[in-house]
Amino acid sequence: MEDRELLTKVSETNDFFGSVLQRDSLDDWNLAKDFGEFMIRLDPEGPMGHALLARAYRHLGDSQRALEELERCRASPMHGRMKPPQTELFSTFLAEEEKLLSGRSARAEPDNA
Repeated sequence: MEDRELLTKVSETNDFFGSVLQRDSLDDWNLAKDFGEFMIRLDPEGPMGHALLARAYRHLGDSQRALEELERCRASPMHGRMKPPQTELFSTFLAEEEKLLSGRSARAEPDNA
């Protein structure tokens, strides 16, 4: 998808960031993945692209890549320079996503009983 088409789709999505980061309820998780990749191309060290990818990969069934992106989001140098409202949003997001992914990982492991 070309950048222009991607940006148009994101801008036409009602409350894109709220749907992805706060409500975890986007209709098109491939769009979140594509936009996360776009954001990383623009700002490889920024946490937002990695946050979008973490959530998108979880919804797309790739827990391993989701965990990797979550760790990149957490390790981002920009994460430490955020203002309090952004820090709170990301802290909540990171904790929630880690909980969701750890639950999924635990269910995916074979039962040794």
